[in-house]
Amino acid sequence: MENQNKQKDVERELKELVYKYNVLNKSQIYAYFGKSGRDRFVGRALRNLEKERSVYVCQETKQVASSETAHAAWERGLGLSVWVLLSLMDQKKIEEHFVASREEYPVRIVFVGDGEIYDILYAAPEDIELTNQLFARKSIDGCGHIVIVEEPEDIPKIRIPDVIGYCTVKEEGQIEYYRKDSR
Repeated sequence: MENQNKQKDVERELKELVYKYNVLNKSQIYAYFGKSGRDRFVGRALRNLEKERSVYVCQETKQVASSETAHAAWERGLGLSVWVLLSLMDQKKIEEHFVASREEYPVRIVFVGDGEIYDILYAAPEDIELTNQLFARKSIDGCGHIVIVEEPEDIPKIRIPDVIGYCTVKEEGQIEYYRKDSR
């Protein structure tokens, strides 16, 4: 009975997670539930939710989406940001996390950890100058930024205040962190 309750809890939470981020890799979902030792319930939860048409699994890309058409709207920056969020969950307690609004571009995820607000943003090589200009115009008081770059060589080009760290992310979630002072 306890496992049945855990199964239902994972199904509910998995559906909420997919609807929050729209499209997630299966490996991200397993990693998320692995943080709490509930990854063994994910396979059945995915099958049940897919059968109910609550989520849609693309076998080609190994992605789970909130709708049949959501796969087409997958955004690389958000996908990489989810990997960073999962990595940070190993380092600090994250009380809440959510997708940033369009107005907060290039920020992809905002989260609260240890009572402080942080964001994860993706600076694509072609958008670095735009990102610098956007942050020169707006100030987000008390918010630490974690910046994802494609290559470490892009770090010196970024001029954003309150950056607490930089990182690169490989497709399967391997993250390399860089300190601000390692420029």
